[in-house]
Amino acid sequence: MFLQQTIPVSSFAMVMGLSALTLVWARIAILGWLPGFADTLAMGLALLDALVFLALLFLYARKWRRHPEQVAAEWQHPVKSLFFETVPISFALTATVALGMFAPLAMPLWIISACLQMLVMLMVINARVYRETLQPVHATPVWFIVAVANMVLPLAGVRLGFMELSWGFFSLGILFWIVLLTIVTARLLFVQPPLPERLVPTLCIFLAPPAMAFIAWLQLTGQHPSASGPSDLDATAHVLFWVALFFALFLLVQVRRFARLPFYLSWWTFSFPTAAFTWACLAYAQFVPTLAAQALALGMVVLTTLLIVWLFVRTIVAIVSGDPQFAD
Repeated sequence: MFLQQTIPVSSFAMVMGLSALTLVWARIAILGWLPGFADTLAMGLALLDALVFLALLFLYARKWRRHPEQVAAEWQHPVKSLFFETVPISFALTATVALGMFAPLAMPLWIISACLQMLVMLMVINARVYRETLQPVHATPVWFIVAVANMVLPLAGVRLGFMELSWGFFSLGILFWIVLLTIVTARLLFVQPPLPERLVPTLCIFLAPPAMAFIAWLQLTGQHPSASGPSDLDATAHVLFWVALFFALFLLVQVRRFARLPFYLSWWTFSFPTAAFTWACLAYAQFVPTLAAQALALGMVVLTTLLIVWLFVRTIVAIVSGDPQFAD
């Protein structure tokens, strides 16, 4: 059913999760953990990620050509419209993966992602300002995707030489994160009805902005662990990591609530934030090589890998069985 009909734009969250997991295992390979296996797994994940990305681009382009009214309906939707940001994020993450494995593709992919991100961001913000039907109840963690999109671009942008543009996107990401954190938190605390069951998995997106900001900050400021021993993180990096850690703990206490939910496509919103936090933990453990930091990094690698493998298998089962609520 999922492939026979039309796919929602939120499907690109799959690419985000697979790309981030690829980058995690590429990082493990660089660290020298599991030599041979980590490199092979990272390459296999990169190929899988590329295939999924190309398939989704084809299917969504076909949907746009055959059913433009459905695309328009998604754009007009107060929540679904935010998922259009997952397209430039997917291009940016794929560019970051390509830097380590298929370098010639990185530059064109990043340029596409930067152009798309600026266009989509302006369109989304403009639509929010002039959309008369928008209500406080429509504020959900999905809104953080706008902030995350800007924080992802510096990952490859810095290494490709786009330093000023990377700072620009990062600055906008921080701005939107702070503003939206206030709005979304106020909605969750004080506005009724509570978050719909289908959107409860999107609470995990709280983890993405601080984790991505931490990684992007390290890139932008050129902070690298010393080969001769531990290096100091600056104050901003410490703050960003500990904010991410707090949101990880907040999500941990929600596990029983998450476990009771049916499997929706929105479950894929768990994938990218957890992988981004895992990447942040790996980086943090290099700067602060304590037993606790290293155990946290190792635990997150195992958890994120198992989670995304489960999401991928569960998605295939839902597609094959024609689960009517999966892509609804």
